[in-house]
Amino acid sequence: MKINIFIPHRWNNNDYGDISALLDRTKFSVRDYSVPSSSPFDSVDRRFNVDPQIQKQIKYASVVICSNRPANNTGMALDEIKFAISLGKPVAAVKITESTSSNISLLGIDVVSKRKDSLETWISKNV
Repeated sequence: MKINIFIPHRWNNNDYGDISALLDRTKFSVRDYSVPSSSPFDSVDRRFNVDPQIQKQIKYASVVICSNRPANNTGMALDEIKFAISLGKPVAAVKITESTSSNISLLGIDVVSKRKDSLETWISKNV
């Protein structure tokens, strides 16, 4: 099964790498619409909560997978998660840290363990 993924992230931690590696081990054929460090957008339009270039990437995604990191309480990653929810995209948080972002909890986002089978089960139920 092919799925399109968007991973909201910050480059100052390895959450993107951890989630991406986890997805690579699943049974799914994954197309990643996240913004890679090797090809970042030249500019981000700060007039929008979520830049239109990133909005387009999220719209292509079947699901959005983020980390449960408390750093998701503020900033662009949180805005991207909220935008995805506004579009009706299924969103899950992978348990990267022991503490979960209060916003992840308040938004009712499922937190799945950092295991291939847990993520596969969640994706199968939500795609």
